Order: sequence, then C-alpha cells, then structure tokens
Amino acid sequence: MYEIFDEFCWTKEQKTITRDKHGIRGLGNFAHWNLTSSLPPVPMHYHSNMLEMHCMIKGTRQNQIAKDGKISDYSTMSNQAFLTFPFEIHGTGDTPRYPCEFYSLQIDLTDPYHLFGLNRHFSFALHQKLTSLRHHQLVLGTTHIEELRSAFNLVSEDTPDTRMAGVQFLTCFLFCLQFLTPAQKSKTMVIDPHIRASMEYMRTHISEKLQLSELADIAGYSLSFFKVKFKKEVGITPAEYINLQKFEAAKKLLTETNQSITDIAYSLGFSSSGYFSSVFRRLATCTPQAYRKTYTPSMKNTI
Repeated sequence: MYEIFDEFCWTKEQKTITRDKHGIRGLGNFAHWNLTSSLPPVPMHYHSNMLEMHCMIKGTRQNQIAKDGKISDYSTMSNQAFLTFPFEIHGTGDTPRYPCEFYSLQIDLTDPYHLFGLNRHFSFALHQKLTSLRHHQLVLGTTHIEELRSAFNLVSEDTPDTRMAGVQFLTCFLFCLQFLTPAQKSKTMVIDPHIRASMEYMRTHISEKLQLSELADIAGYSLSFFKVKFKKEVGITPAEYINLQKFEAAKKLLTETNQSITDIAYSLGFSSSGYFSSVFRRLATCTPQAYRKTYTPSMKNTI
C-alpha cells in the first residue's frame, strides 16, 4: 500500500495545482478535472494526515474504501462530495474513471494552527470542524460549487492578490462542510418520471440506432428541453448515457459469447466495428479485443 500524489498538470482535461506551486499552507493538491474520455482505475492507496475531497459537477465517480477487512462501494453523483480521511485506504476498484467533471482538493491536517493563513484561533476551529466530519458523502448546493469554482480560478491565476482572494472562498467552503446534509449510501435517486421513461426505452432498445428526437417524444418534451432536462436529472447527456448502456451491453457480450467484434458492433446499433471500437476504447481504456482477452482468457477470440 502506498500514497499517490498527482504531479502539476495543466491540460484541457486535468488542471492540478500542487502545493509547491500555490504555496498555501494546509492545502495539498487542488485540481479541476473535466474528463471527456475514460482513464484507468485508481489503485487502492492512502494519504497521510490528508483529508481528500472529490466534488462532482457532472457525471458519476465510483469509489471504494477498505476498512476492517471490508470494502465499501460508493457512487458519487453530480452535486455531491466524496470524502476520504487520513490514512483511509481508498481507490476506484476495477472501474475505469468514466467521463465526468469534478474538483478535488487535499487538506493537510498535520498542523492545526496554520491553515490557510488563518490566525491560531480560526485555524484551530477549522481543523476541529474538519477532523470531526464523519460522513463520506455530502450533498452540495449551487453556492458551494460556485465557492469552490471561484477558489480554484483565483488560486490558478497565481498572483498574491488572487491567491489570497481564492483562499477566502476556499475557507468559506470548508467551514460550511459541517452544515451539509449527508448523502446516504443506499439512497435511491428520484428521477423525473418522463426522463425515466426515456431511459427505460434506451435500455430495452439498446440494439437499435436511437434518435434523440424519438427519445424526446417518449418523454413528452421538446428536443431542446429534453437534452437540458436529461443532463440535469442524470448528470450526463442522452448521447453519453446511450453509449454507456451500449458499453455495458458490449462488455457482457464480449465475455459471455463467442460473437465476433463486428457482429457485436452491429447488434448494438453501431454503424461500423471501427466506430464501436473507438467508443469502447474511450470508455474502457482498452480495445474490445483486449478486454475480451483480459476478462475471458480461455475464450477463443473470433474477430
């Protein structure tokens, strides 16, 4: 078991500001991720004296926590925060990191009296509030997301004035964590029944070439409203949801049947095996052939 710390990075999909770059006492890595393609799973690891948070903007992130010989699974959706505590063993299991957007930050709890430039009294008070948190998932409001977004944008500008302004937004966000509602692990998300009807249609007609206009009609909404409403309810676009459903179906066909890659592609409504392989690789970080070989090594590949 080991610790993992991302290095400084500034790309379209990953913007990670390391502590040696921002110089803010008590803050570890501060990052904004906007994944448009899947990444490999994160192996189980821990952080010494670090409270780590992943605050979801859109999409879903799967996480696991190992404790007392058991592994607990968490599915963190948009407008939720997932927290791991110092020395807590966690990762994403075998699940790739699917396309999503979130902010992540690490709070170094080693020194309770020197957090974010606060005086000793406020620093110790914040430290006490953070170390008394007990829930792994919290519900975020629009205000909390905007505070975090402002904090990251200001810190990333990398000037003394913007950095100090960013710290104010960040400490406000952190002090408010104590008031947030826990997101129950077993809680079932209530989705608009019209959107749910379109989702059910997608699942039962996954082998067809689904048209968004047709799905909008099923939901009883205009196409433009349907796309906006679907993303608000589910966290991803209808097209992304369709591809995820086809991806899950493809994994099952690859490991449980001898169908060729081409036959699987056409059975799931893809226009070609090449396009199918492209979508699959984006979501699984490997080709359909590699996935079949990895998860069903005794199966004869028929490509």
